[in-house]
This record gives sequence, C-alpha cells and structure tokens, in this order.
Amino acid sequence: MSSEGDKVLGELKQGKKQISEFLDEYLEDWEDLEPDASRWRSDIKERMQEMVKGGKMVRGSLVIKTHRFYGGEDLEDCLKVAGAIELLHTGLLMHDDIVDKDDYRREMPTFSRQYEELGEEENIADKHHFGNSMGIVGGDIAYFMGQGLLAELQTDPEIRREITRLVFSEFSSVGLAEQVDIYSGYAPEEIGENEIMRLYRDKTARYTFSLPFKAGAIMAGAEDEEVEKLYELGEKIGIIFQLKDDELGLFGDEDETGKSLGSDLDENKKTLHRLKLLQKLPEQESKEMKRRLAGDLSRQDRQEILEKMRELGIREEVREKMQTLAEEAREHIGELDISTEDKKFLNGMADFCLNRSK
Repeated sequence: MSSEGDKVLGELKQGKKQISEFLDEYLEDWEDLEPDASRWRSDIKERMQEMVKGGKMVRGSLVIKTHRFYGGEDLEDCLKVAGAIELLHTGLLMHDDIVDKDDYRREMPTFSRQYEELGEEENIADKHHFGNSMGIVGGDIAYFMGQGLLAELQTDPEIRREITRLVFSEFSSVGLAEQVDIYSGYAPEEIGENEIMRLYRDKTARYTFSLPFKAGAIMAGAEDEEVEKLYELGEKIGIIFQLKDDELGLFGDEDETGKSLGSDLDENKKTLHRLKLLQKLPEQESKEMKRRLAGDLSRQDRQEILEKMRELGIREEVREKMQTLAEEAREHIGELDISTEDKKFLNGMADFCLNRSK
C-alpha cells in the first residue's frame, strides 16, 4: 500500500477510536435504561458492541473528517451522526448476512450464526430458524438505536431535519438496490452496464461515501453547491470501491482478502466483470457460460472461468473504467473549497479505493 493509503487509513483509525468510545458509552446507557430487563438486553448490547466495532467505521469517520474540512466544531453532534450511521450500517449487515446465507463476517460468526450456536447449546429444536429470527430482530434494534441517536441532535432544528431526511433517504435507497440485486440473482434476464453501475451507486457508493461527506458538510454549514460537489465525489469514489471489491473477489490474494477467489461466481452476482465476460464470448459460448454460472460451481469450474476472464482481458477493461472514475474524482476534488491538505486526504482516499489489496 502507498504511503498516502497508509495515511488515509491512519486518519480513519483516529475517527474509529472516537466513535468506538462514544458508542461504548451509548450502548452502556442503553443497557442501563432497564437494568432489570430480560437477559436479551444485555446479550444484544454485548454482541452489538463486538460487531459494530469490528469494522473500519469508514462511514462514521468520514462524517467527522468532512465536518472538519469546513471548520465544524460540534464534535458531540458529529459523533451522534457518525454513531447513528454505523449502527444503521450494522443493522443492514445483520440482515444482509441472512439474505446471503453467510456464516462469517469480519472473522467472526455473523449475528444469526451466533444465535444459531446458542440454539445448539440450549437444545433449541429449530436452531437455524431461531438464529435467523434473532438476527433479524437484532438488526431491527440496531436501526432503532440509530434513529434514537439522530433524535438526540442538539443542532439547529432545520439541520437536524435535513440530516435525518438524508440518512433515511440514503438507507432506503440501499434497501431498494438490495431488492434489485436479489431479483437479478434469480431472474434469467441479464441487466446491462447502466443498471449494474446504478446498482453500485445506490447499494454502495452513496451510503458509504456520499452520505457521510454530505452529512459532515451540512453540519459544518457548508454552502449548498459545495455539498453537492461532495455528494457527486462520493458517487465516483464509491463506485471505484465496489468495482475494486469485485476485482479482489475474483483476482485478489485469498490470504489478504479472506475470501475464496471466485465466490461471487458461486452466487451468480451480476457484476460488471461477469457482464464483460458474457459480452466478449461468442454467442454460443456466452449462452453456455451463462448456464454454467447459474449452476453449482466446483473449484475447478471457478478456476477455468477466472482463466477465461484473464485471457479476454476483463480485469484490464474494468480497470480502465476505474481509472477514468478516479480521474473524474480528482477533478471534483480540485474544485472543492477546502485546504490543500484536505484535498490531499481525499486524493489519497480515491487512490486507496483504487489500489487496495483487501
């Protein structure tokens, strides 16, 4: 990783430390609301702490960072927004793991899997359904915790309303994009490049980068034009991030990514790499490849498909698109009314998303 990438990660880690300490206190207070409650309030609090702090907290950290770009000084409210976004994100992950039938995330059992294991320990008859049910409810609790934090903002009422509208609008878009993703995985029809890019934008880019950029700037009182520039910048960087995620899932180092190469092929995800493969193959081969991807793949199948992608230069073609997006992102950064040092951070963020190894 480049020195700029290391610096970006270092600054994000500082934000994570602040948010983690804030959420520890918030969750302790939440538990103390009903000290004599059933075992589940304490149980969910401890599991929530572990899961929410297991990630990099990029979204929350970018709220704090962007707030400072524009001279914002209200760290307390900023931490509430950052914490709310991280809790809402955690709720999405709990539900997403059930949708994707995943048992592990961040090198630990998923929420639903943790409860399935508890079901095994306590001899619950349908432990799998028990685990999924508890995971769904756990995600619901995370959503309401996040909403509770937003309700506690002490800023100007209009800013509080704007932040709340923004957060709920972006998370609603993620849910809709998830529906598109689920449906496209089952439907026989292919979706085109524009639809795939829209999916990347709505499911990942906006709520990972555009949302925190915009929230931090709004809270600092940035001009509307500046806020919109940041929002567009977030879309560019976020799509790069998702395309890189797809690339690592296909061609990365398994030891670094923690994923089996080609796992996205197993799920027949409608990625840009997959679309390019089908487009470049002769018609009959493309039909056969489509049929193959819809079935159960062996490790050898995955290796053969990945080799075909290499032969056809799929990785390089998608990489060119990522490079174009990175150039557009740099142009956006150059137009922002922030310090040279802050622009350097954002350029480092774009480079990190483009060149990360995990």
